[in-house]
Amino acid sequence: MAVCLPAMALEKHVFKSADKTKSFEGVVTDYDAKRETVTIRKTRGRSSTMKLALLCEEDVTYVKEQGPAIAAAKAIQVDFDLWKDKPETNKTKSERTVTTPAGYEIELRNMVKKDISDIEVRYTIFHRKDAENGPGSIKQSKGSFYISTLFANSDDTNRTDPVDLVRYSRQKAGGG
Repeated sequence: MAVCLPAMALEKHVFKSADKTKSFEGVVTDYDAKRETVTIRKTRGRSSTMKLALLCEEDVTYVKEQGPAIAAAKAIQVDFDLWKDKPETNKTKSERTVTTPAGYEIELRNMVKKDISDIEVRYTIFHRKDAENGPGSIKQSKGSFYISTLFANSDDTNRTDPVDLVRYSRQKAGGG
């Protein structure tokens, strides 16, 4: 399973009213510069759309700084496809090891008629390690890549760094 979110989608912020007498916590989910409105999902899951003028000056600045990330999150469609390279086999008298480099192709598709610049994609791949004789452990492989410009109505595909998937098989004792 793969999940893709802009970094700011996870960032909670404490917002204050223009006169700083009231506050609430939430996440910016939309910003309309023309209408000067912001939509904020509050911690209890309800969203509110309000005029920027209702927020304090620091929060207005915060929302305007988040605007490009919000626009990019709405404009970019992300698709993941698994890739595997040719497995490599090593044999000894008592053991056979098959190592298969694998990862994901991550396709970013710009769905709007405007170029999007300076995109950093960070990913984490979770996979099982040492699971031959039990549940094993979960390992994380992290990486990132950068796209300088994702042109209007186009796509860009990049591969994650490979994760070596290793399968061991041992010959049973007694030779038979």
